Parts: sequence; C-alpha cells; structure tokens
Amino acid sequence: MRIELGTVVRDKVTGFVGVVENRASFLYGCDRYCVQPKVGEDGKIPESAMIDEPQLEATGELSVMNPPEDPKMLVGLGSFVDDPIRGIGGTVIGRAVYLNGCSRILIQPKQKDNKNDESWWVDEQQVVLVIRNSEVTSVKSVGGPVPSSSKY
Repeated sequence: MRIELGTVVRDKVTGFVGVVENRASFLYGCDRYCVQPKVGEDGKIPESAMIDEPQLEATGELSVMNPPEDPKMLVGLGSFVDDPIRGIGGTVIGRAVYLNGCSRILIQPKQKDNKNDESWWVDEQQVVLVIRNSEVTSVKSVGGPVPSSSKY
C-alpha cells in the first residue's frame, strides 16, 4: 500500500497524526514515511517522525498541498555511484522523495581499513552512476552442497 505524499495519516500504534512529507525506500527494508504534525497550541512546530508504512492509515482528512509527480529515479537501489563532491563512492541503499518534488539517495561506502565509514544522504542529481543495479553481480555463497558435474 503506497501512501501518497501530502496525505494526512495516523500511526495505528501511537495515534500520532500528521501530513506525509517524504517517503524513503530502502534496499533491504520497508518504506518509511516522515509524518509532520500540525503546529501545536503553543505555536511551536512539533518534531516529525519516521514511521514504517504498515503502521500508517489515511485519516480521510484532506491535505492543503498537492504534491508534484515523483521525480524520475536516476539511479536504482543497489547501484554503485561516485559522489564527486566528497570524492568517494558507494552503494545506493536508500532513496527519499519529498513533498516538494526533490529526491535524495542514501549511499553506503565500502568499509576500508576496518573503519566504519558512515552512510550519507545526497541529492540524487549530484552523483555519477558507475555500475547500474542490474549489472551488480550477486555474491556467491561459499560452502554447502554444489551441483554435481556428473550427468547421473
């Protein structure tokens, strides 16, 4: 169930209510939505929350915003890209699309010298595609039974 950006939703578990500001899709996880509640009675803007898609339901209340069409995906999840600004590359593990029509991707660098290099979000248009996700070869498992070379 894909929730349209700009929809007013309620968290089934906590009752948290707000407008969907962005949708983030991940290589190995469910879609998550950033939900922004309305300004409180004190006039302060409350913090938004990232909530898993299955936990949300539309309230039926109309939002005041009409989101533009989702931007074209320039690099797929699982693709290897270079970030020319940082001078390093990595695998695209997430993509977020925002209510204003922008898109950002989450890049996970390869681990080097036993350091935990952190992933980072960047505008999708900023990166250079090196290997498309369809060209990435899967990792072969080691050990275990293998098909026999015999024809019997």
